[in-house]
Amino acid sequence: MKLTQKLLGLLHRVFDRQPYPFLALRLQYGGGLVWQIADGALTTTVTGGIGQSLSIDLSQYTVRSLVNYLASQPGYSVAYADGTSFSGLSARVLIDASNDISLSNGDHIYGYTNVLWSYVDANANELEQAGQQIDQMLLQMSTTTASDMWIDEIGDYYGVRRQAGELDDSYGPRIVAEVLRPKCNNVAIEMAISAYTGQSTTVTDATEYGAAFPLYDSHITRNSAYTYNAVSRPLYGRFDVVFGYDLLGGADPTSFKTTVQGIVNRIRAAGTQMRSLTLQSGAMSDTFSAPTDLPLNLSLTPILSDTLTAPTEASFGVNVAIASMSDTLTAPTDSESLTIAYNYQYSGLRSYNGTIQRMGIQSVTESL
Repeated sequence: MKLTQKLLGLLHRVFDRQPYPFLALRLQYGGGLVWQIADGALTTTVTGGIGQSLSIDLSQYTVRSLVNYLASQPGYSVAYADGTSFSGLSARVLIDASNDISLSNGDHIYGYTNVLWSYVDANANELEQAGQQIDQMLLQMSTTTASDMWIDEIGDYYGVRRQAGELDDSYGPRIVAEVLRPKCNNVAIEMAISAYTGQSTTVTDATEYGAAFPLYDSHITRNSAYTYNAVSRPLYGRFDVVFGYDLLGGADPTSFKTTVQGIVNRIRAAGTQMRSLTLQSGAMSDTFSAPTDLPLNLSLTPILSDTLTAPTEASFGVNVAIASMSDTLTAPTDSESLTIAYNYQYSGLRSYNGTIQRMGIQSVTESL
């Protein structure tokens, strides 16, 4: 209610700024108690007794229901409660104050009845919330503090969409990394894929040839007896991607391939095209702790028998045989395997000797 008091102080003197208070309740406790009302909350601090300190949001209660709630708490009691129509008002009408019930009238809690206070207090509440929203607005403008839909908005600005199931803590840093990451060339694509997959990646340029077209080179005359020489021009800007696949911890190959394709499309230069995307066996490693022999504890208690007059056991010996111990270890092995089938297709644009064209499809299967 600090802002409420400030707004009341700004009013012209023609307005009646008196609260016209009424005694809402008298709060008692079976021990020491200090209470405070501030910013729409009632807090109590107790010493001794059987109860506990409280923190109550007054917006959730009327004066009457607040009295009932306090009276139901262990160690608390209400010596007086307003019985007029004022008890049906929101508990937000309680005036900011603090006191100790051990002092004279320290248990008195008052509320206001001036409707001007209600109006100003409502405006003050909206202004306080607006101030909090301004602070939040500044936080939602940075990838380090933004969350939910606001960090999605930032990602859209830079063309970096949230992946399925991706949390804010990982999405925010990835936006910055995607924007600042090197782009366009093969090395940049390799770095981006390796950072995501953790596997070795290679990106190599590939040269293809377009459709054949006639070449007039003056070596053959135009007499309708010969066909003009034909050549195919190379097509540039194609590249092949080969990357490792985590057989133990990776997602299914189809979705994994789709993710890598998205990375390539974000990094590659305009006008270039990925010709092929190949999965190869990924790097795997096993770790284990070497076996050890635990210490063997022996507890020996000799039994002696001596006569009273003539002891005979001057010394004793204990023979203990401990069997040898050894550990055996079976080395871990990787049982996963990956079979890749792919086809070579020959379109007839190339020939072995200029006469025989190479066409058809050849199938190849590899097991890793």
